[in-house]
Amino acid sequence: MFVYEAAARDAVHALKFRGLSSIAPRMAALMAERLVDWNPPVDAIVPVPLAGSRRRQRGYNQSELLAKELARLTAVPLEPRALIRPRSAPPQYRLSDRDERRRNVSGVFKSGKRVPEGGVLLVDDVMTTGATLDACARVLMETGAGPVFGLAFARED
Repeated sequence: MFVYEAAARDAVHALKFRGLSSIAPRMAALMAERLVDWNPPVDAIVPVPLAGSRRRQRGYNQSELLAKELARLTAVPLEPRALIRPRSAPPQYRLSDRDERRRNVSGVFKSGKRVPEGGVLLVDDVMTTGATLDACARVLMETGAGPVFGLAFARED
């Protein structure tokens, strides 16, 4: 995981806000290098879901692009529909307080059609407080998955 500044922030912004989806494979390759040393026991890779309105606006879910490439590189099955996000919430980056971020994502995620049993690698682009990854992990574990490990391309310090 890279610190969310300089080159890492530029890469995330290119992927997330400038429509440069072609950068996702390189970002995922860097994430895969980190997994080699970590080697969490996982049976599936699950991306953090994006609200439908944001997915339509961008044309893709950036976390799903990263997860798809990670699945290809690691030969771990991708389960893109294990989690769904039936409703939108204000973007986390607009919130600064940890409690505010937790409340913002509380109840936003639901289990999808194919919740994997066993270990799950939950993938996101940026982790700030961990509220999004925690909310997603909670839903996955409540529906039979576990343990759940989180991996983001970058983290805010």
